[in-house]
Amino acid sequence: MQFINETDKLDQHFLIDQEVISRFIKEANLKKTDTIVEVGPGKGNISSLIADKVKKLYLIELDRRLEKYLVPLSYEKGNIELIFDSVLDTYIPPCDKIVTSLPYSIVEPFIYKIIKCDFKEILMITGSRFANNVLENKTTKLSLLTNCFFKIEKIMDILPESFDPKPRVLSSMIRLTPIKENDLTDEMIIFRNLYFYDDKKIKNALVESFIRLNYLKNITLTQREAKKIVSELSINEELLAKTFNAISNEELIAIYESINSYMKNTL
Repeated sequence: MQFINETDKLDQHFLIDQEVISRFIKEANLKKTDTIVEVGPGKGNISSLIADKVKKLYLIELDRRLEKYLVPLSYEKGNIELIFDSVLDTYIPPCDKIVTSLPYSIVEPFIYKIIKCDFKEILMITGSRFANNVLENKTTKLSLLTNCFFKIEKIMDILPESFDPKPRVLSSMIRLTPIKENDLTDEMIIFRNLYFYDDKKIKNALVESFIRLNYLKNITLTQREAKKIVSELSINEELLAKTFNAISNEELIAIYESINSYMKNTL
């Protein structure tokens, strides 16, 4: 029985362009000592090439129908461990690199997940709109999140014809490298913590974020002092009472501009 891509249900678009695949493998800069996690291996076409170049390869795949391709590959290579689950629900093992041609519909929750994972680099193929928004520092939740945690490098754009079936949008190959805490600006530290405290009211999350920022500078900031700073940000009380994960992009921009203005004038 022929395998049918679940583009509507699973957003599957398999990379078939051999030139792009070769570039992907080259840019991954794989080493024999590497442990790699590949998210969404599909039929294992890229996985087979990766396995020959690394020490250990984890494959995380949601679609159980692909077992018939991936299980024989794992037996053949000997260094592949299969995880059949959603990448959003499963544990991502510590690794040197994560590689993926990620379903574009789960980019945002995927970025949220990996900010808490242990790895050195991600090489991913994703929608060009996301890549360009991040590169242009657009003030959206997703692009701000990405820029607070990662350095981004755009490697190349990829035409829809490089996939089966063709996606409706242009794609991009990008590299994400975690930003070390020592390299963060004050604003980035504040927004990092807002994402970590995204289920708290923004007012409380900002208090914790300013305390954290000063702690990293070896400065003790009390709760009362932090609350005073938040009161000086000119953010309305209605917005401060919301949780960070519930605000709109327009409200995010208001918070972003208030924090940036405060930082420039006082810190």
